[in-house]
Amino acid sequence: MNRDNGKLQSALGVLAKRGWYSQRSEETQRRLATIAKLRELGADEAVYLAGDDPAGVYGLVEGSVNISFPRGDGEVYVMHRAAIGFWIGDLALFAQKSRLISLHAGDAAVLVELPSPALRRLLNDDPRLYADFYAMTYENVEITFQAVTNLSIASVEKRVADRLLMAASARPEGQEWIEISQPDLARLLAISLATLQRAIRRFAQEGLVERGYGRIKVLDPEGLRRVCLS
Repeated sequence: MNRDNGKLQSALGVLAKRGWYSQRSEETQRRLATIAKLRELGADEAVYLAGDDPAGVYGLVEGSVNISFPRGDGEVYVMHRAAIGFWIGDLALFAQKSRLISLHAGDAAVLVELPSPALRRLLNDDPRLYADFYAMTYENVEITFQAVTNLSIASVEKRVADRLLMAASARPEGQEWIEISQPDLARLLAISLATLQRAIRRFAQEGLVERGYGRIKVLDPEGLRRVCLS
């Protein structure tokens, strides 16, 4: 086994423990593994941009990725930062349309890619595999609804608490910290950095969270839920 193939197998092993790929049958995992490729990206490097033709489906192995889309005012809104085990790229591929969103590495990231031509051949050979990708689409629509609902929360502290709970639930097993800076979190929440810092400071004083450099730890999820419901 050469070094590159060893890295790919290690990456697939990570994905087999969390997220969409881990929920597929052993046979489906085996078949997808035969077409998988590894991609390594630097911080902020684009995987694809809104308007691009779909080239594949991607699973996150290391680091993080930011999902953004163009707003009507010409700016770009980052709606979600995804963690290890996250998969995306299915919607435009199967609709045979251009990408609606952009995908960039947050930190340096490693992804597994299922290239479009090879994936289409697999699906043509066995259309039953479409059901697996419908499951991916369902998960991503659920995340989109959560993000949109979060932005509709008028109270800043409730919005911050809700987003922290959402991020904490997406952490890989055994990882205590949410790897996101406060400026990046403020952008996700569509609030100013100063406003976010006030909310995080209060949460830290009440023992709900712990602040770190470029990261946050949820100490009391039930306490954050009480903030959301208050």
